[in-house]
Amino acid sequence: MEIRQLGYVGVQGPDPKAWLDFATRVCGLMPARVVPGEAWGMPGLPGDGPAAGGSGIAADGSVFLKMDEWQWRVAFHPGAAPGLRYLGLEVRGPAELAAAEAELAARGLAVARATAEELEARAVHGMVHLRDPAGQRVELFHGVTRDRNFSSPAGVPGFVTGSLGLGHVVLLVPDLDAALAFYCGALGFRLSDYVTFGPGQGVWFLHCNPRHHSIALFGAGGAHKRINHFMLECNSLDDVGSARDIARRQGTPIVIDLGRHMNDHMVSFYVANPSQFAIEYGWGGRTIDDACWQVGRYDSVESIWGHPELTELAAQMARTIAAAGN
Repeated sequence: MEIRQLGYVGVQGPDPKAWLDFATRVCGLMPARVVPGEAWGMPGLPGDGPAAGGSGIAADGSVFLKMDEWQWRVAFHPGAAPGLRYLGLEVRGPAELAAAEAELAARGLAVARATAEELEARAVHGMVHLRDPAGQRVELFHGVTRDRNFSSPAGVPGFVTGSLGLGHVVLLVPDLDAALAFYCGALGFRLSDYVTFGPGQGVWFLHCNPRHHSIALFGAGGAHKRINHFMLECNSLDDVGSARDIARRQGTPIVIDLGRHMNDHMVSFYVANPSQFAIEYGWGGRTIDDACWQVGRYDSVESIWGHPELTELAAQMARTIAAAGN
C-alpha cells in the first residue's frame, strides 16, 4: 500500500470559533471560502456565492481552514471532549483505494466505505475509513477538492505542503507495538528514526514521502488523549519568528519555546491551542531519500539547541524510569 501524504486532520472541542481566531491570527491559516458540503455557486456574483461566505464556518458550527491550494486542510468540530476526531491519508486514485480496501480487509480489519454524505463532508471523491488499535478514526481518500486562492490573514506567504502533505501529527498510543503493526505493517509507513525511554515507551517517527515524518507514535502507556500535537511548516524562519511574536503579544501560551530538534532538524516552537494540545510551528525540516536513508536511534528527546521545556521533560522521564527500576 502506498500512502501519499497526511492530507487533513479533524479535531474537536467546545468552541470552534476560538480555534478560528487562534488559527487565523497566530498560525496564519485562512478560513475556507467554501466549506465541504455546500455549493460553490458563483463567488464573483453578489448573492450567488457559497453559504459560508468565506467565513470558514459551516452550518453546524464546524470551522474549516486552508493553508494552500486545497479547499481545506484542518477542521474543528463542536464536541464536548477536546481532541482528535479523524486523520485523512491520501492514496493515488480509485484503483489504489480499492486495492487498499481489499488489502486491509484481508488483514481482518473492519473497513467501511464512505457514504455520499461523508464524501461531501470531506470534499473528496472516494474514501474508506477504519479504526487504528487505539480507536482513532483513520480515513483513506483520493480526489481532493482544490481552491487555489490562499491568502493568509496574518500575512504568511505560504506553507510547506504539496506532495509532502499537511505536516505531521504525533499520536499518543497505549500500545506501541500494536500501533506500529497498524501504521507500518498495514498502512505501509516506513520508520525514519526513534527515541526510547524504557520498555514500551518512546517516540517512533514514520514517513510515507520525503517529509521526515508525517505520523509519530508516542508510546507512554496508560491513559491517553490520542494526540500530542500536529505541526505546520512555514517557508521561512522569519515566518516562525513572526508567529512567535504574535503569540506572545496576544498572551497565547508558548508551551515549548524556540529550538531545533535533533532528528528532523525542525526549528520550531509549540503553542497551546483551544483543544488542550499543542501546535508545533516550524521551518527547515529535513527530508528523506529512501534509497540511502539509515534509521537512527536516539536516547533522548533533547534538541540540538533551545526547546528548554522539552529538555526538562526528558529529564523528568529519565527520573521516572530510574525510580521505577529501583
